[in-house]
Amino acid sequence: MTAGGNRWTAGRLLRRRFGTRPAASILVAVIATATVLGAAIIPRLIEQQATAELTFQLQSIGVIGRSLQGASSLPEDWAAAPSPNADQLFNDLQSSFDDGRSAMPQPLRRAVGAPSWILQTPAVPSDQVGGAARTVGLRLTADRSYLKRIRIVQGTAPAVWSQSESTQSEQSATTPVDVILSVQAATRLKITSGEVIGTDEEGGVPQRLYRVTGLFEPRDPGDDYWTENPSLLPTTTMVPEHGATYLTAAAYVDPQTVGRIAYTFADARISMYYPVSATGLDGADAGRLQSELSAVKTTGIPLSDSRFSMSIVTRSDQAAQTAVDRDALLAGLLALLAAAPLGVVLAVLVLGVQVVVRSRRTDLLLASARGGSELQLRGAMAIEGALLSVPAAIVVMVIATLAIHVRPEPIGVILPALVALAPPALFAALAVTRERPGVIGRTLGALRPVAEMAVVLLAALSLFLLVRRGLAQATIAVGVDPLLSVAPLLLAVSAGIIVVRGFPLLMRTARGAAARSRGLPAFIGSIQLSRAPTIGLAGVLALVVGVSVSLFSTVLLTTFDAGIQSAASESVGADARIDAAAITPSQESAVGHLGGVRDAAGLDYLSSLAVEQASIADPVTLILAETRPLSTIRALPSGLTTEVGGRVPVVVSSDLLRALGARRTLTLGGVKLRVTGSLPAESGLGPTVDWVIADSSFAKRFSTAFTPETLLIRADPERLPLLQAPLEHAMGADKPNSGTTVLTVPTATAERHDEPAVRGVVTGLILGAALSVLLCATALVLSTVAAGAARGRTSGILRTLGMPRRRLRTLIAWELVPVAVVTLVAGTVLGIALPFVVASAVDLRVFTGSLARAVPVIDPVLLLAVLAGFAVVVAASGLVALLVSGRANPSSTLKMGAS
Repeated sequence: MTAGGNRWTAGRLLRRRFGTRPAASILVAVIATATVLGAAIIPRLIEQQATAELTFQLQSIGVIGRSLQGASSLPEDWAAAPSPNADQLFNDLQSSFDDGRSAMPQPLRRAVGAPSWILQTPAVPSDQVGGAARTVGLRLTADRSYLKRIRIVQGTAPAVWSQSESTQSEQSATTPVDVILSVQAATRLKITSGEVIGTDEEGGVPQRLYRVTGLFEPRDPGDDYWTENPSLLPTTTMVPEHGATYLTAAAYVDPQTVGRIAYTFADARISMYYPVSATGLDGADAGRLQSELSAVKTTGIPLSDSRFSMSIVTRSDQAAQTAVDRDALLAGLLALLAAAPLGVVLAVLVLGVQVVVRSRRTDLLLASARGGSELQLRGAMAIEGALLSVPAAIVVMVIATLAIHVRPEPIGVILPALVALAPPALFAALAVTRERPGVIGRTLGALRPVAEMAVVLLAALSLFLLVRRGLAQATIAVGVDPLLSVAPLLLAVSAGIIVVRGFPLLMRTARGAAARSRGLPAFIGSIQLSRAPTIGLAGVLALVVGVSVSLFSTVLLTTFDAGIQSAASESVGADARIDAAAITPSQESAVGHLGGVRDAAGLDYLSSLAVEQASIADPVTLILAETRPLSTIRALPSGLTTEVGGRVPVVVSSDLLRALGARRTLTLGGVKLRVTGSLPAESGLGPTVDWVIADSSFAKRFSTAFTPETLLIRADPERLPLLQAPLEHAMGADKPNSGTTVLTVPTATAERHDEPAVRGVVTGLILGAALSVLLCATALVLSTVAAGAARGRTSGILRTLGMPRRRLRTLIAWELVPVAVVTLVAGTVLGIALPFVVASAVDLRVFTGSLARAVPVIDPVLLLAVLAGFAVVVAASGLVALLVSGRANPSSTLKMGAS
């Protein structure tokens, strides 16, 4: 055709298409734009999710676990004289640590901060304080920048020692070395500023004296420096090989003094750390970060003395690996969840295009009759489809790029582009340019049974591989596997095919019953349905997928929530748990008197005790417990407070019981025990293998005093959600640097729900269910609209023959209700079965943290609510069909049918 005159051209046809009946085209544009928006945003949100997961994992291990820590002895071989100055003492070491950081590759170097380090001697015991006999110990500490970190609240900073150990003079022995103590340590040691600490002489040899010149507090108690060096502020108990225990404390000396007491610092240790930031890292770099951290741990940091390197320890590499594994599994799980809704999106898009194409059918046939070639007409429809999707896709991509700042990944561009090109391809493929199908149409129709069989076989193969390989193993090994991810979609499509193929057989039985009745609408409706469902394969597929995915998401949500609740109870070990360095009787009493606390059982731990039995080689942890209150929290046997035949009665872990075999007696740390019961090894008591519980009244038998480190609490269920703050206040855990942690089951559950990976799974499940309902409603409405022409012709004929308009409602009910009932049943069966398939293939413990593998939890009330929602959707679709048929003009439908 040529342009001009009254001849048709593709451009003129295109302009006419947009000028008439634009509602269907607008709907397709909205669907395409929404799909492109999802394709553009979802990959970016997954990238943000990966970054949030890496940040969370690094934050969860704390400052100490995250940092790169090293410790070694001093590499320098100092000469006795002259005494080295501060530059000689510290510059080479500082350069070694700075060079070590500079040598780290990216992205590791970006996360690692400047090094910080101290020198600290072992505890130096002294038997006099201020002239009074009392044993204390000082851990002499040197740090070039310590004055920037402390605030002197009493006295002055230590001066450089005026003497030298290299000179064995009486003056050097009697001149005290200036030190400064923390207020916290001085209070515990009962030492004031100005007091001298030391030993006058030992074996006739004068010993070093130390003068406390002042007391200090941290300038910033929240500084990581104090967390990384926990010995700097409090006192610790020294347990010598022989003799009584005594308290020790860190004492800063002037850095220049280190060179003057080099002999004293000969056994000093360097404690160095590089702080590692938990933020500012890209989740896509987690794998590289893990490998780089592993390399640093392997090679260490070379020191100024090149004979050896300082070894590095950190848990950041484990955190990064956990983030990688969880991200990979989350991506696979989300792909599994998204495949079916994406299939419905495609079905809805096809239905929308069909509605548009059918509205263009008459014009396309007229254009073809007037000489328009098939290529021209299909090209015009493709251009129409491109105008509906491509400009909107470009705008959406720009907005998504500006709104969600992530590092560009190819999938974030390729996927939206493919979605944007789908409408023009569908417009061209579905355009009707002749009355009867051509060779291609007949060929495709002949191949449909083959395609349906291929889908069923692929569904079986995908399901087999999913159960056999498991999603976690496949995803971590090769990434998101498309064949495994589309398993739910293939199963839903297979169910839809079975419904479409089997539904006419069912309706033929109904047709016989309808023929014997007096109802004409029932007879006509059964005849129509005996050929195929009126809403077609796309509508059936949308309904089956919508129902199955919604029920699947609902069951998986309840399963996921049950797993998180179980994990919270397991991690807490009771209704609430308190952990501290030492829990005083007054604190335990304060906790016991809180409203809502029913019982509180204290636990103390003695680790690495040897069992005097050949079959048990590993050390055992002894748990001293207040067994009476503990018996209300754990199922303990009675009689744990009374000896049995001269032996201490104990409860052992299940693994230790197996190692004992038939024996029920053992000797632990020289104490004879009798086993009176056992509990699972992972019982939330602290250790998870090889442990023994004995009543706290037997503490002296093990040469120790009972000082609880843990309190397990049984609480009133109604008041448990409100116990977190009162418990923290009773234990002083609400104060900075208390060292005490309080955890309740509701708090642990909330914390688990707040994890990025868990939020990602829950959000994906909720969106999957909501999107399925929305898409199902859209698909049914489009299906009823697409069937409007055939319905209009039938309605026109029946109304011409005298059927009242109100009886047409029965015909529409026959069009929707039977197929809706069948597809709802098929979708329900599939939706309840899918969680069991996924639970067997996906280990949700990676997300929930529970010990037991998840078993699907079915809530009948929620499932009925979802099915009721779909019933409402079907009813709404019937109302739309009724409105469409109500506008049909009998004369026009008959005229179009005749033509």
